[in-house]
Amino acid sequence: MKKPLFNQIAIVGLGLIGGSLALATKKMGLARQVIGVSRSERTLLEALRRKAVDVATTDLKKGVSGADLVVLCAPVSVIESQLKVIQKYLKKNALVTDVGSSKIEIERAARTHLKKNTFVGAHPLAGSEKTGIFSADADLFKRSVCFITKRNTRVEGFWKALGSRPVILNAVAHDDLVAKTSHTPHALAFSLFQTKKDFPRNTPPNPSIRELARLAKSDADLWADVFMSNREALLESIVETERKGIHLLKEMLRLGDRAGIVRFIKQANKNSFNS
Repeated sequence: MKKPLFNQIAIVGLGLIGGSLALATKKMGLARQVIGVSRSERTLLEALRRKAVDVATTDLKKGVSGADLVVLCAPVSVIESQLKVIQKYLKKNALVTDVGSSKIEIERAARTHLKKNTFVGAHPLAGSEKTGIFSADADLFKRSVCFITKRNTRVEGFWKALGSRPVILNAVAHDDLVAKTSHTPHALAFSLFQTKKDFPRNTPPNPSIRELARLAKSDADLWADVFMSNREALLESIVETERKGIHLLKEMLRLGDRAGIVRFIKQANKNSFNS
């Protein structure tokens, strides 16, 4: 049996991502002990039932105090507040990382509060519209990409062991990229489904709408937090999408410009990637 990467890992937040991390960590034997921290007793009981954690607690300070690696798995605004709380309770040389969907504000909070410990921002590109420990999956991170904001062999090794491919990308570049590739598509999906009468219950399950409908079912509180945490990059992306995309198409439709629409679609064909 391989030596565990860490003696003790504390996973703070046991939703879909945190719960899956705990299950995967146990499955792969990456820590001698996994501590699960959650505000919900129900969540903790389910984590214990599924053997995702060895110890479960609602006490954040107690949960992180002996950990070699602390993984913060909460909405961005909550992670920021947790960084302020845990600073006094981390042991010397403990690593702290996160799974937040944006990085600039989290890294700013880490620089402010974690003076004696190393923080490495991370964002695994894994998940679904489902939420909670009951949807957690030990194989969620296999063949996925995980963005990491700076090189750290231990954090990179952790994600590799989970089956993910670490990609180094600084916080500014990360937030710009996810605004375009994740946050704007979600914004478009939420916008499309604002009027229920446009999509009656007997609407045929057209493949073109199915993926957008899946995105539109994403958790409201979580995505409001994501949008607010990356609002500047998201606003810029939406404005660009309007200016270079929707506005142009609208004008060509108004003018009956079929040739222009063909060029418009061909440009999208050229710029798109295989799914």
